Amino acid sequence: MFIVDSDGADQGLPGEYGVDDIPLIVQDRAFEDDRTFTTTSDAQTGLLGDTMLINGTVNPHFSVTTETVRLRLLNAATARVFNFGFSDNREFTVIGSDGGLLPAPVAVERLLLSPGERAEIVVRFQPGEQPVLQSFAQELGMSEKFNNEAGGNDVLDLLQFRAAARLAAAPGLPLTLATLEPPALEASVATRSFILKGMYINGKLMDMSRIDATVGAGTTEIWNVSNTDSQPHNFHVHGVQFRILDINGAEPGPEFSGWKDTVFLPVRASARIALMFGPYTDPTTAYMYHCHFIRHADHGMMGQFTVIES
Repeated sequence: MFIVDSDGADQGLPGEYGVDDIPLIVQDRAFEDDRTFTTTSDAQTGLLGDTMLINGTVNPHFSVTTETVRLRLLNAATARVFNFGFSDNREFTVIGSDGGLLPAPVAVERLLLSPGERAEIVVRFQPGEQPVLQSFAQELGMSEKFNNEAGGNDVLDLLQFRAAARLAAAPGLPLTLATLEPPALEASVATRSFILKGMYINGKLMDMSRIDATVGAGTTEIWNVSNTDSQPHNFHVHGVQFRILDINGAEPGPEFSGWKDTVFLPVRASARIALMFGPYTDPTTAYMYHCHFIRHADHGMMGQFTVIES
């Protein structure tokens, strides 16, 4: 995990690394008898593990010494969608998504992150308590059999928190976190469509010799991404951040209103995203877009685009 912060952006938020600002790299793994990783699976969505690793640790706990703790979540699994929440169903606050802080804190009890997605949350604790961060069952839009194979009905313990008898006081969160201008849709220079089905995007497998799209530096485009498949996918774009305009025609929840580079698409879901491309150009070196379910990407569910002078 790389953490990139802007000067002054975190003012008023927990920020002492290792004390009240904690990265959590969340993975599921399966092991062979010789303790090596299992690396193959016939499941549609990919390999699911029966052992949870947090920052590479099995059965971890964290000693809480402050009233609030900031958790920087990364779903680093290859196929599992985590539905984060706490064992006591407490409310927690989402403050950031893939690309930085949200406009304002958002209180939730569950937070769904597919492979590759990130989020920052702040949790408030009471002295002496020991809640557990868990992943809860979720609806992936599949048949019951496939939902079971994809882990949609699993309830998993991830990390136990052990609060000290006395906790250092922490102020409330700022009411405003970041100023995010709305996407300039009227300035969009192109609208593109991407259909995800099987291991294909728009009916094509990845080809290193093929450029699938060329975009202009500094421009805005709207991409319509649709999962027409019987299994979940997501859509991750390299080299650019985007804003989710709608999912299945409705505005995304406020916890997904910030900058993103990955959007989750359950079965037969669609998303409309606005991408604002930066100034850097290279007509010969391409960026990728792909499904972040790693089995799907490995089987060719990718495409390439270049950024040129607009």
